[in-house]
Amino acid sequence: MQTSSINSDLSGDEQTLPDSLLENSTSSSTSSSTSRPHPWILSPVLDYLFCCGGLMWILAGIEQLGVKPGEQTYPSIILGGVLFWGSLLLSEAHGPATLVRVFRSHTTPRSVRLFVIAWAVVLITISICALQSEPLAQLFTKITLVWLVQHYIAQTFGVVLIYCMKRGFDLSKIERGVLQWLLRSLMLFVILRMFTVPAYGHIKDFLGMEIPFYGPLPFWPMYTAAFILTLCCFAFVGLVVARYLRKKQMFPIPALVTIFSVAALTLSQRDAFFLLGVTFYHASQYLAVTYSYFLKEEAQKEGRTITGSHLKEFLNLRSLAYIFLLVCAGFMLTIGLPQGMIRNGVTENICLCVLYSMSNCHHFLTDAFVWRIRKKEVRELLV
Repeated sequence: MQTSSINSDLSGDEQTLPDSLLENSTSSSTSSSTSRPHPWILSPVLDYLFCCGGLMWILAGIEQLGVKPGEQTYPSIILGGVLFWGSLLLSEAHGPATLVRVFRSHTTPRSVRLFVIAWAVVLITISICALQSEPLAQLFTKITLVWLVQHYIAQTFGVVLIYCMKRGFDLSKIERGVLQWLLRSLMLFVILRMFTVPAYGHIKDFLGMEIPFYGPLPFWPMYTAAFILTLCCFAFVGLVVARYLRKKQMFPIPALVTIFSVAALTLSQRDAFFLLGVTFYHASQYLAVTYSYFLKEEAQKEGRTITGSHLKEFLNLRSLAYIFLLVCAGFMLTIGLPQGMIRNGVTENICLCVLYSMSNCHHFLTDAFVWRIRKKEVRELLV
């Protein structure tokens, strides 16, 4: 699987969750099951808040009402605290969650662990070079920001499939293909726009460094992708309505909200709304899935199963230790490490961008190898 390519996760050869957008049937795992799994990843409220983008929309609505972080008012101070702690507990923690999944889970093959280590060595080598060259640091960051679009959309596809499987909503080959092309065309449009329209490709201040516009491409590829995206939107709505009229089966509402949220996030510019989505949509969604996976795997080791809401597991000692480990590791990797490097003479903006790119590129490709829905034990823990 050529996962280093932007479109590799769309090839259809394999299907991985939650961070790979690949084609496979969900019907075999649902129709053959005699008992319906719990329909939520964590619980109804937590799923809508952390998996479907609810927190992102709530905080965006608060900002639209005029409450801005950094102002000396009680609402602004509270909002600033939410954003700070949300970043620390969600954004910074979701990367280490992948490493825990790789090196602690019994479902991770030894070959994958060796690959993860080798990929880290490659990225560290690239990062050392980028720290010495601002143009290389800019290019490294640009590649990361482009790859990020694929990563967010691919994860969304995985979560949508999880909700479909949990609710026994068997996708036909046509329905799955339309859903896949809907998200694929969204990804293509957003990426092409980054190289066609300077307003979407140039970032004046990203972690203190300017990210230049690479382009422009001719407009027709972007317009073609936009046309395909429009057709896929109509096709998807038509299939959802037809399925309801024909079989009285409604496409899972959490899955629909998730699709809408990722579309709004990726179509936006790198503005305040986008930053909200990074933490309170993507990172929170990933942590919800990996947290559920961790709790189920720990329960499995103890000879029991988690069939309902995960809330009762939260105060379990292993659960609290898991959360504490992720927060500490995230703090050290994204705050402690760069501050130490800056104090030792590394240029701040280059340091922040290079470490951001290194950690995220490692996270992106690692996820593509660890979340394989074809593996029975992985599928059982996800669903």
